[in-house]
Amino acid sequence: MAAILRIAFRNLFEHRSKSLIIGILLALGSMILVVGNGFIDASRQGIRKSFIENYTGNVFISGISQEGDVSLFGVTSVGGLAATPTIPQFDTVMAQIKASPQVKSVTSLATGFGIAMRDEGSGSLSSSGTESLEDETKDGELSNETAMARFLFFFGIDPRDYWTVFDSTEISSGEALKPGQTGLVINESQLAKLSDWMKRELRVGDKLVVQGFSSGGMKLREIPIVGTYKQKGDTTTPEQMAFIDIDTLRVMAGMTVGANEDISLEESQTAMLATDDFDSLFGEELFDAAPAQGGFDEKALQTQLSDTRARELANTADTGAWQFIVVRTVNEAAVAPFIASLNKSFAEQGIAARAGDWLAAAGPYGQSVDVIRIVFTVAIVILSIVAVIIIMNTFVISVIERTGEIGTMRAIGAGRSFIRRLFAAEALVLAGTFSLLGAGLGTVVTLVLRALRIKAGNPFLEVLFGGTYLSPFVTPVNFLSALLAMLLVGYLAHLYPVSVALRIQPVRAMQQE
Repeated sequence: MAAILRIAFRNLFEHRSKSLIIGILLALGSMILVVGNGFIDASRQGIRKSFIENYTGNVFISGISQEGDVSLFGVTSVGGLAATPTIPQFDTVMAQIKASPQVKSVTSLATGFGIAMRDEGSGSLSSSGTESLEDETKDGELSNETAMARFLFFFGIDPRDYWTVFDSTEISSGEALKPGQTGLVINESQLAKLSDWMKRELRVGDKLVVQGFSSGGMKLREIPIVGTYKQKGDTTTPEQMAFIDIDTLRVMAGMTVGANEDISLEESQTAMLATDDFDSLFGEELFDAAPAQGGFDEKALQTQLSDTRARELANTADTGAWQFIVVRTVNEAAVAPFIASLNKSFAEQGIAARAGDWLAAAGPYGQSVDVIRIVFTVAIVILSIVAVIIIMNTFVISVIERTGEIGTMRAIGAGRSFIRRLFAAEALVLAGTFSLLGAGLGTVVTLVLRALRIKAGNPFLEVLFGGTYLSPFVTPVNFLSALLAMLLVGYLAHLYPVSVALRIQPVRAMQQE
């Protein structure tokens, strides 16, 4: 084996121009793998840290929807119109979680979406009730700042314990929501954008008109701004995120007492629905029928119109309705067994609830990193195929140039296995040496990028970066995987040239020399 390695090194040195071409390709591939995986791992770790510290905790519990998976942002369904389910038997589930020694802290919440509306004084509404956007358009399109300034993502919280479970936000003005208080805590940057959009300064204490929307329809509410917040450290949250009292969110999201009321109709009222003769419903008798006995009863009509019970129920929050429970555990390493035990307990009790980790709660946002990794992997596979072809062609040229040398070795007794091991040794030595150099260079590039602290310029880059700044890092696994990948590329690239070398007849090869 030592003799083969010596010959391999000598051959690589003698054909250093071709060896350098192959080596540069291998080094470049190794560097791309190290830097790319460092970027992806940083993004995934950043998103994981952001969700655990800001939104979901270690364990996320929700109701079960038949329409699709439930995440913090609702149900992943066709059209996105499915209602987010509430947790059934909430008190039972919460008591079970609080009794577990695995739990460090726990809170409940609900989420929803809304649009901040301009008041009449801002001049945004025309007499027809539609917005006048002439001063906000450029070349017929709404600016991003205008569009983003109006959208709000609501977190309906339980102030008794939410601020102790998640302490990544800092109240910059006003105060945090208190138990029983109606109000809104909004991002300070978002408040400034809303002020610009409304053409008047919004302050703590002012009221914001918000139109909430859900699968059950739309609700308009006037909500006082009780405080503003900003993020601590390098963690980032969308500016559109706002904390709201749970009762207001319940009404806007359709989580009301009226939503749980059964509608009962009398037999006379359902008789028309039960008919099989649809033509009779629209026949002439419908218009020729005699008026009801006694004529028009204005008093009875007024009595029916004055009955506001249904409207009151539709605007009365269901105080027991919560969509999610989020848990911070004592030991992060024990999260998976804890989730499994919770799901087993829910199934045994017949409770339609499901526990998951932060990735389940993140939904499409958490999956974005996996999509990036898949795209990166596909790109690397394509580049590897191209590299294999180029390296293989270079090896073939090298074999043709060394025809006489190979024929001489075969003539003096070198067998096929010796030739095969020799070329394999050359390929692996070349791949190992240059992939190590490439991986080392990739590590240096990664450290430089991390030291530069490149700031994300928009929310999309914040998701990709996993935070405010780009912070890639190299793990031993990624470093070794880059080396192994390039060793595999080098080994595969030498297989065809070896088959060409083994087909060379010794006598003919020596004649060419």
